Amino acid sequence: MIRAGDFLIHAARFSLDRLDWMVGDMRRRLGLGLLPCLPFLARRELQGLTRFLAYADPLMRRLIVLLAAELGALQTYPSTAHGTPAPKRATGPVATPRLFPAVHFRLTEAEPGTAQRTPPPKRFRTGPRIRLLDEETQVDLSDYPALPEDILPAARQVRRFLALEHAMDNLPRYVEAMRRLMGQATPILTRTLPPAFSRLPVTRAEEAALIELHDVAVRECPDTS
Repeated sequence: MIRAGDFLIHAARFSLDRLDWMVGDMRRRLGLGLLPCLPFLARRELQGLTRFLAYADPLMRRLIVLLAAELGALQTYPSTAHGTPAPKRATGPVATPRLFPAVHFRLTEAEPGTAQRTPPPKRFRTGPRIRLLDEETQVDLSDYPALPEDILPAARQVRRFLALEHAMDNLPRYVEAMRRLMGQATPILTRTLPPAFSRLPVTRAEEAALIELHDVAVRECPDTS
């Protein structure tokens, strides 16, 4: 007989190992090397990366909550806006700014409807054309079909992916930061189920495990209402 607690422990461990494998596979597919420079991706690759992040980000956040809840909350310290503990002031010489600063995984997520985003400005797809010197109006090519091979900017998605990798490589640090957050009256996880947990092509067993991981992680978070 397998108890519910045992099932949850095995589901969390399996999800963490599977997520680690998926992150490495996504890095190989995107062709990310030692330098985190990949500002553009093909449309099909960008869509795949966006779908993966919609699934991986909330899953990683809930796994960190479960790992932190198993160890218990820590004494509260001042925290930054991104949910990570504020770094201690260095007493030595000032460090030289790095060419590629490390990105950090966000531990807290905003409640739905709290952040009001302004719509992006209207843009037109433009391509190679004959530019006339006496013509000032820009040619609108918005009626051109959107092809999977179109090259699109992907800096934001790549930075989110690198932050997810940073969390996988420095998991104890993020668990410690989450333990400190859990000792504060700070909203950490949204109470609603992430849409990607049921809309992605996941099996019924995976969906049930994701729903249970979400429910348990939400119960472990402090109630700030």
